[in-house]
Amino acid sequence: MQSPPTSESAVDAAIRLFGETVNLFDPLRFRAWAEMGLTTAQLRVLFLVREAPGVTAGELATRLGVTPPTISGIVDRLVKSGLIRREDDESDRRLVRNFLTEQGEATCSRLETGSEVYTRRILIEMHHEDLEALVRGLAAFVAASEYVQKVEPNLAAVAMPGVNLA
Repeated sequence: MQSPPTSESAVDAAIRLFGETVNLFDPLRFRAWAEMGLTTAQLRVLFLVREAPGVTAGELATRLGVTPPTISGIVDRLVKSGLIRREDDESDRRLVRNFLTEQGEATCSRLETGSEVYTRRILIEMHHEDLEALVRGLAAFVAASEYVQKVEPNLAAVAMPGVNLA
């Protein structure tokens, strides 16, 4: 990993701008909630199931850093909505695997397409050098987050002490 930034003010500015960037997507999240009745947590689970068909609730809980009962409640609601289906594992009957339904896949595709259209419209307004710098910066941000996840896997618990998700 590279050395940390030399300027605390640069870190502060990055935190502020990252927050503003995340907030740019509120209109999309609110539309998903209003039109589809899906929370951000449900959307995240849908896309994780899409990314890893057959994932178990335990694996989802680990990936999201929440308890199995929390994931079970989210998955229960997605099953009732017809977006996820559960299947017993043929080789280990103790395991239940989660898969997207056709409706779940269609929902993910619609959200992905909408997000791409929304983001692309913003990105095409950027000067090509700024866009290239953004790509480099985002790649560095992802690499740094992967490194931090390895060396400090419980960072969320450290960042938000007192919240018991286990």
